[in-house]
Amino acid sequence: MKTLFTIDLKNYKDNWQRSRRDSARAIIYMEADKLALVYATKLGYYKFPGGGINENEDIVAALIREVQEEVGLVVIPQTVKEYGVVHRYQKSGKIPDTIFEQDNFYYECQVEDKIINQKLDDYEDKAGFELRIVSIKEALDANLKYRDTNDFNIAMIARDTRTLALMLGVPAEPSRCMAELLFNEGVAKNPGPWREHSLAVARAAEKIALAVNKNCGSEKLNPEHAYIYGLLHDIGRQQGYTYIAHVYDGYHFLMSLGYENAARICLTHSFNLQTTEDYIGKIDITPEQMEEIKRLLAAASYDDYDRLIQLLDSTCGADGTTNLEQRMGDVKARYGYYPQAKWDKNFELKEYFENLAGRNLYDIIRE
Repeated sequence: MKTLFTIDLKNYKDNWQRSRRDSARAIIYMEADKLALVYATKLGYYKFPGGGINENEDIVAALIREVQEEVGLVVIPQTVKEYGVVHRYQKSGKIPDTIFEQDNFYYECQVEDKIINQKLDDYEDKAGFELRIVSIKEALDANLKYRDTNDFNIAMIARDTRTLALMLGVPAEPSRCMAELLFNEGVAKNPGPWREHSLAVARAAEKIALAVNKNCGSEKLNPEHAYIYGLLHDIGRQQGYTYIAHVYDGYHFLMSLGYENAARICLTHSFNLQTTEDYIGKIDITPEQMEEIKRLLAAASYDDYDRLIQLLDSTCGADGTTNLEQRMGDVKARYGYYPQAKWDKNFELKEYFENLAGRNLYDIIRE
């Protein structure tokens, strides 16, 4: 079966023991653009019908059993066809110092024109599982708005959310709780002031997006996306105390999860002039990696999210500083220089967003 994508949170140590339980999941079209999905009525998310494959159980038999148990639909065996597999790796939510591995096998199938009684386990009953016939977009939107504090659930829902995005042909985006999970796991691996800085950028980005939309009378910026991109722009720092390497590492980490837009922000946030020539700091990557960054930057199409995070990266300090000139002056004092063109571009960006919002940047951030 072809691989659709891999979700690897990398929140574990390679020498940990491993636990595995694969799953089978059904893609059931009820109408042209509507699917039969499980809706967790008490939690508010959608998932594809299906679940864990028992030891020595045939995959298709597991698919048929799980669909009947979760939503009461009867799969027609001869209609089952392969769609793709999603690989998932993360630390176990049940067993300490254990890596949970799972292959999730997705199948397209048709069902009989009848519904039988569900047979839910305790977890499914508490979540309020029921059958819903919804459009792919409706399910995707609901999942992106879903909030949870259970890391294992967040990753599970992120898996099906990305599958929905793939089916719809739109870029995958992390939900707010998925972004916060990635961020918190990253900070746990490498604690440091980048935590406070990233939170400051995220909160400021959300506030500015809301102010821009209010002033313009329409949604020019999605506040959720602005927050998420701000939160994850420095995620490459989870690898340690680095310079330009955090750009490279952050980009590749989020790309590995399929979050192309958030990955692009990791790449572009340090380069408001779209060049590496004015980078301030050490070059702690290989020449080949540096050439890759240059190629990626040259191919990037900056939008207002890139510009907003570039501005706020230079405005919001880990110590609570929210003054662009002061922040750039601090950098100049540490490194002995600050390229004038880069300096001027930041003030140009400040004016740009103040015009969009109709207000002073600092007033928006500090309110």
